[in-house]
Amino acid sequence: MGIPLRVLMIEDSENDAQLVLHEIQRGEYDVEWERVETRSAMLDALARRPWDIIICDHSLPQFDAMAALGTLQARGFDLPFIIVSGSISEEDAVKSLRAGAHDFIMKEQLARLIPAIQRELGDAKTRHERKQAEGAMLASEARYRRLFEAAKDGILILNANTGAIVDVNPFLIEIVGYSHAEFLGKQLWEIGFFKDIVANKAAFLKLQEERYIRYENLPLETKDGHRIWVEFVSNAYDVNGKQVIQCNIRDITERKRSADQLKYHARLLRHINDAVIATDDQFHITAWNRAAEKMYGWRGEEVMGHNVSEILNFELTDEQRSAARELLKETIASRSERIHHRRDGRILYVEVNTIALTNEHGRMTGYVSVNRDITERKQAEEQTQLQIQRLKALRAIDIAISSSLNLSLTLDILLDQVTTQLNTDAAAILLFHPITKTLEYVVSRGFRSTAIRQSKVKLAQGYAGQAILERRIVHIPNLMETDTEFAQALLIKGEGFSDYYYVPLVVKGEVKGVLEIFHRSVLPGDPEWLDFLETLAGQAAIAIENATLFENLQHSNNELFQAYDATIEGWSHALDLRDKETEGHSLRVTEMTLELARKFGFTDDQLRHLRWGALLHDIGKMGVPDNILLKPDKLTDEEWDSMKKHPSFAFEMLAPITYLKSSLDIPYCHHEKWDGTGYPRGLKGEVIPLAARLFAVVDVWDALRSNRPYRKAWTIEKTTEHIKSLSGTHFDPQVVEYFLEMIKL
Repeated sequence: MGIPLRVLMIEDSENDAQLVLHEIQRGEYDVEWERVETRSAMLDALARRPWDIIICDHSLPQFDAMAALGTLQARGFDLPFIIVSGSISEEDAVKSLRAGAHDFIMKEQLARLIPAIQRELGDAKTRHERKQAEGAMLASEARYRRLFEAAKDGILILNANTGAIVDVNPFLIEIVGYSHAEFLGKQLWEIGFFKDIVANKAAFLKLQEERYIRYENLPLETKDGHRIWVEFVSNAYDVNGKQVIQCNIRDITERKRSADQLKYHARLLRHINDAVIATDDQFHITAWNRAAEKMYGWRGEEVMGHNVSEILNFELTDEQRSAARELLKETIASRSERIHHRRDGRILYVEVNTIALTNEHGRMTGYVSVNRDITERKQAEEQTQLQIQRLKALRAIDIAISSSLNLSLTLDILLDQVTTQLNTDAAAILLFHPITKTLEYVVSRGFRSTAIRQSKVKLAQGYAGQAILERRIVHIPNLMETDTEFAQALLIKGEGFSDYYYVPLVVKGEVKGVLEIFHRSVLPGDPEWLDFLETLAGQAAIAIENATLFENLQHSNNELFQAYDATIEGWSHALDLRDKETEGHSLRVTEMTLELARKFGFTDDQLRHLRWGALLHDIGKMGVPDNILLKPDKLTDEEWDSMKKHPSFAFEMLAPITYLKSSLDIPYCHHEKWDGTGYPRGLKGEVIPLAARLFAVVDVWDALRSNRPYRKAWTIEKTTEHIKSLSGTHFDPQVVEYFLEMIKL
């Protein structure tokens, strides 16, 4: 069996009463209780049976705590009276205590209820015993002394006429530090902790007159200099025909410290710049400070008891709520960024720091969140990210322009960035042809059909001419509904476009084309968006200009190279005409050398210079006298020395010609040998340019396979064996291997 406890509960909510009852039963009490809601019901309950304690809500529809206290005091009831309320202001709490309530407890702090009941039952018992002792004092001094000595309040007995201290109990001696002797015989205002002599004399005179005086928060200084706060109550009464004054002094230092802390926290909540929101464990709002009112647009009294997600307009599923509780159980505190809504619907980005509140048993009782408005920061971050994305887009376009000479590919990449960065449904680029004065389709993105590819717009038609002639952006809202001059209306019929922008592509004062932007709803069109549109249009114009310049340059280069080819072939033909025996030799060896070079991976540019070098391989013979060059007999040593100078003559003739510098390897080095015994410089192995090593094999092959006045052409077999025999001495072995494979094909 638990401790018997008779509780009269003044409460209008059955649920709240059950909640309080449940909390009391946790204190191992065997509770008998009754709930009333009105003054008449309370009086009826008081008349029917005795009660140990009264627990009262602060405010009821037909009754309140102050009225209940007045009724009890008027009828002389001295019962522990504890106020339990869901919301009570600091001012009301203080008034209630002054009116006689023994304590007040917030409903979200019910963990304090059992200790308060225990204390107040003990205090009530003490009061009851003290009254019994006072009543029995005349009959039993010994019994009175025992109570006096055991009391847990400080007690002073004064001579009612002089104010001299007659007696002091041990508890008061203990809390203030003065000895028994230091008290006896002295007036109250002569004791160190009562320093204000004038005020205390006046209070004594008032006590003599009114026979009762009470101080709620009286500061006293102990003998060792510490300040304590006491509740000071004095009564005047007769004892055996003598007037005495009893002063009861209760140490309320801890209670005042708690009250002061509560006041401090209340002031802190009122003045902190961040929104502070407290809820119970079901997320119903229990506290809402001024910063929250300013931040969200709701007054505190409007949101109390509402679910926080309802007020801040965000939804949590049961699963998310459960996960949030579990997370807070594990981590005690959590930090997150969320999107909330003000009362007027405006979106707020909020940094939420939440802690879980638990009672002394570790049970979660609610949450406190400190919410900071980070909307400006998030918007700045989003703007920064947007700028970064746009810079990346421009960088991607720059890379495409600089690394690709394919205009369609470059513009494809550009339109990808246009539709992505400007959030448009579709876009197209038309190129301007100045001769025909028309704009023709080149590339598009985002269209449902391919009809746009048929676009061919005359400059005089509709908005195209306006945009190009005025060199400005043309914007057409409600395109398909209001426009009758749109030249491409039939081509985009069925696309459902609403917003349209026409942007001229201009570079160095010349129109290169137009960029068209289509969207199926209204585009932002703000200055920043339009600036970026113009920037992208500028990139498109640059891409078209670069491609045009390259195409023109390539055309000029092709014409120049054709002229070079014709000139070099003319020189080669002139050489063949000079030496009838080798007529056609230059063209044959050139073609074979090109074929062999491709097997070695020569690039197109390298092949071009190799061709020119092969055609001009014997141009140095122009420096050899005809009597030596055309001599039918064997050359003398002196004549042979003159003949071997023709590679050097070739170098001297061709080196000053800039475009032939890369073609010198064959004319200058085709008589060098792999083993270093060749001329004119005696180069050896891979020091000999590869082009010359290739040509040397082909040159010997063609010479042996051609008829000469002094011999007939060799057979393929004989020539092949001869070439093999010279591998590693005259020729590069790898070149010989590749060459012989080539002639087998």
